[in-house]
Amino acid sequence: MKKVLLSLIMLSVGLGMAPQAQASLISDRSYRAQQEREIKQDTKQIKALLKIHNDYANKHDLKMLESLYADKFVNNDGFDKKAYFKSVEKTWESCQDLSYTTDIKSIHISGDYAKVNVEETASGTTYETYDTAPIAGEIHSIATGIYYLEKVNGKWYITGEVALSEDSSLLYGDARFMNIELQAPEQVEAGESYTVTVKVDADENTFIMGSIDRDKMTYPANTPKGALRALPKSQILERLIIANEDNLNEYAVSALAISKVESKNNSTVRFYMSGLACLMKRINVVPKNNHINLEE
Repeated sequence: MKKVLLSLIMLSVGLGMAPQAQASLISDRSYRAQQEREIKQDTKQIKALLKIHNDYANKHDLKMLESLYADKFVNNDGFDKKAYFKSVEKTWESCQDLSYTTDIKSIHISGDYAKVNVEETASGTTYETYDTAPIAGEIHSIATGIYYLEKVNGKWYITGEVALSEDSSLLYGDARFMNIELQAPEQVEAGESYTVTVKVDADENTFIMGSIDRDKMTYPANTPKGALRALPKSQILERLIIANEDNLNEYAVSALAISKVESKNNSTVRFYMSGLACLMKRINVVPKNNHINLEE
């Protein structure tokens, strides 16, 4: 009986409100359709922006690249627009053929604000002099992150950037053809200890000296000065690092000097430097929150 009464009440309410509900549904459909059109248009503009961004980066056109960024830009390393582009300019001076690719993973739009998840790769060459002879090095980098955008007067600008992960390597000589892996956590708490591990796949005639250090993200960048030591037979080097407490993200850094032993005529042995490697892995450092009070 109660079920029948409830059904009758619902039916009468539905009949009484039908014209108003129908008008509301039409209005809602119209609103949603308008929103979808705006989102499609904004998505198209954002994809075009990031394509132009990638083109300017590959042309190393610093001025035009800057024009895509809002003056209030800041990234999760605390670099404002001026400091960020100073570091970009310095990078391009060191590697004049550095090229980029950007793969958009997702776009989320909320009114005049948007965030874009991307995966970016970079590669290039650099040249150094060793024993008066020039040697070429290869740069490789892969990173994931988020661009934050804002629409101003109908035009989208980049207002922020969060780097989620980044692995980079600079390889010379035989290091270009070796399997070298740098392992470290992508996120730690300020002051927390963590382990950094370097693994190298090398033959028995290879002798490797290596170091592991950390480099806080500042500008100008500091050069880590970790002492080199011989890798054991396992070709694995580990070090315990304590994350900084300066509210700065940091890199785990490893430098490797690779040497070869070569026998000649079964009587003499030739020992020579065959390669160099520098590997970096981003570690996002989370500041301690001293304002959390958990009561029993």
